[in-house]
Amino acid sequence: MTIPAEGTAVTAVALDGSFDAGKAAAQLPWQELRRYPYGTLLELRPGEQLMLFDFGAVAHVGKNAADVETLRMIEAVTACKVLYRTAETYTLIEAPEGVNTPPRVDWDRIALPDDRPDLVTAACLLLAQSAALERFEHAADRLVEETLLLAQDLKAKGRPPSRSSALMKKIGSITSERLLMTSWFYLVDRPEETWRDQKVADLYEALFHNLEMPRRHEALLHKLRAVEDATEIFIDLGHGRQSTQLEWAVVLLIVFEILLSLWEHFFSGAA
Repeated sequence: MTIPAEGTAVTAVALDGSFDAGKAAAQLPWQELRRYPYGTLLELRPGEQLMLFDFGAVAHVGKNAADVETLRMIEAVTACKVLYRTAETYTLIEAPEGVNTPPRVDWDRIALPDDRPDLVTAACLLLAQSAALERFEHAADRLVEETLLLAQDLKAKGRPPSRSSALMKKIGSITSERLLMTSWFYLVDRPEETWRDQKVADLYEALFHNLEMPRRHEALLHKLRAVEDATEIFIDLGHGRQSTQLEWAVVLLIVFEILLSLWEHFFSGAA
């Protein structure tokens, strides 16, 4: 698409789950322009394009805010909820220096050497990745809070909950969400276009660091490692509690058998 002199906005927003972008595009009323390994590009109307990403995000080229009507249609075909709090907008402009200049990223503006589709797509991909990463950041914070509640309960009582099945279900839920997030961490990998075109690679690198993707990704991994370490402790304590209960059951069974033998001995002797 052609970038007007005043620039064009790109608004990215995450959804609360992943989906098949190709299948979703087939159910929407807009023309499909191209499919990528990570998503699908659609033409909404002149000057507006939409990119759907498999990892659960949307980038709307030509809109400076989340378009509620468009996003409701996407919710309907993907069965995923739009997370409006993750929305972020950048403005794409053509660098006045022309095609010989490298891409440049400012606070909320991206200066491109030209309006080639690969450059626009790379910008959309990174903004969508950033929105999806924010979704995972919120999810990781929730996992940390849930794990902290388990730890505080353990600190207050000095022992795991008496109902080990409830503890295991809670830990299972935490572990499931952690693994789901881990399965989508490929979203920080470079797309194939960066290996074929140096300007796309330069844009990707500049925007990647402008959005603080490495720092955010490492912080997310740190939180997940902390959750993993804590859940392993809870599981070990739960197993220890079950082992102790089993040992006591064995002891009681032995005592019962001794008492039963003594009972039979004395009563048979009395007879």
